[in-house]
Parts: sequence; C-alpha cells; structure tokens
Amino acid sequence: MVGGTKKQFHYKRDRFFMTMSMLDQMLFKLPCGHDVVLGRLEKRSLWTCEDCEEKADLAAEPYKAALERDLDTASQIDLQAKGRGETVTRAG
Repeated sequence: MVGGTKKQFHYKRDRFFMTMSMLDQMLFKLPCGHDVVLGRLEKRSLWTCEDCEEKADLAAEPYKAALERDLDTASQIDLQAKGRGETVTRAG
C-alpha cells in the first residue's frame, strides 16, 4: 500500500480546540519503504529519505498519483473540519 493515515486528533489551547491538519498526521510510504509526514512532500517532486538517503522521484508513477490522492484527501478532511467551525493548524 502506498500512503497511509493516522487518526485525527485535537489539542486544547486556552479555551479553544484546535485541530491538527491531516497534512501533518498522514504518512506517505516512500519507494524505499520508509514513511514521511505527508505535508513535507507538498510541492515536491524529489525527496531524499532521511533514514536511508535513497532518492525518491515523486513525479513518477505510481507515487505521483498516490501523492496527489493523499494530498487531496488530507486537504478535503481539513476543509470539512473548517466547515464544522474548527481551527485547523499546521505543525512547525
């Protein structure tokens, strides 16, 4: 399987609940088999694995389609959370 997800979580800041963006929760499986946080791959076509230093061409299939699908899924989940009035925040 290419890509993967973690459960969405909330954390409390003052009196308001903020939702961590799915871009910072979902993992994407690189060709070498290691995972990287999906949001780090946004607007990237090449990634060097931090674990094994293997270069991954994210513009090549099947990774291009899987990355586009996972980025779209994460964005749609974030939009739904915003639609419910939640504040969606990015890590880092």
